[in-house]
Amino acid sequence: MVKKFLTVMLAAVLSISMVACSSNQTSQSSSASASEEQKENKAVEEITLVTTTSLDDTGFLAETLKGFEEANNVKVNVVAKGTGEALELGKSGDADILFVHAKAKEEDFIKGGYGVDRNEIMYNYFVIVGPKGGEHNAEMKDMSAPDVFKDIADNDLTFVSRGDESGTHTKELSIWKEAGIETPDFSNYNEAGKGMGATLQMASEMGAYCLTDIGTFLASKDKLDLEIVKQADESLKNVYSIVRIANLDPEMEEMTNKLLEYYQSDEVQKEIAEYGEKEYGEPLFYTFDESK
Repeated sequence: MVKKFLTVMLAAVLSISMVACSSNQTSQSSSASASEEQKENKAVEEITLVTTTSLDDTGFLAETLKGFEEANNVKVNVVAKGTGEALELGKSGDADILFVHAKAKEEDFIKGGYGVDRNEIMYNYFVIVGPKGGEHNAEMKDMSAPDVFKDIADNDLTFVSRGDESGTHTKELSIWKEAGIETPDFSNYNEAGKGMGATLQMASEMGAYCLTDIGTFLASKDKLDLEIVKQADESLKNVYSIVRIANLDPEMEEMTNKLLEYYQSDEVQKEIAEYGEKEYGEPLFYTFDESK
């Protein structure tokens, strides 16, 4: 009788243990599923776009991203850096997609296995600006960009560089090399280590010369004591590209592909071609299809 009682009790304990284990496994499974679902939802609910400061300083991204966010129910977190730093964030996995403007660096990024491809979206031009009424300004207008830089160095005029490995800084260094100056080291050469808007402000305060994209200059010129001393030409063309990041999870890859398609669409290309025209009298950017 005692033996039978113990057998019944043991069976009951085992039964309860099995139910508890089963319940715990179900709970763990449910928690894991919920966790995976949260990750999946987060991936498609927000993406990080790392971009050059000029696209942020001009208000371009704030304006053009509205339609994408609304159509896809997604938040685009914009991180504005120089192109060099933007590419480093792409390498470290802190960017989901890039919108930058330094072709050679972008191609190296892709060759290194960090990017899928680069897609040219639009362009504008670099210009050289200097202090309003500067005594050298008039003669600079008819010079090539390298000759303007050589004149600045020869006369030890004040110059402010981005100095941040950005697309603009990369272009500036290439112009110095064309001018026969490998490393500018004249006494009035200064490196800001800042974005385009802040660098222009610094140049204005110092009565200095500076290389800038035309878009950022037009968007901020009313606050600056600067004028264009070397107008745009084909040698100063400035191309902006979207670079897709390699090895994203499928959901993120799909969303970033949608962002690329959005900027390539006829509707947004038309918006790009018109951006800034009413406010500044000319567009801040141009598309490659002149019909847009």
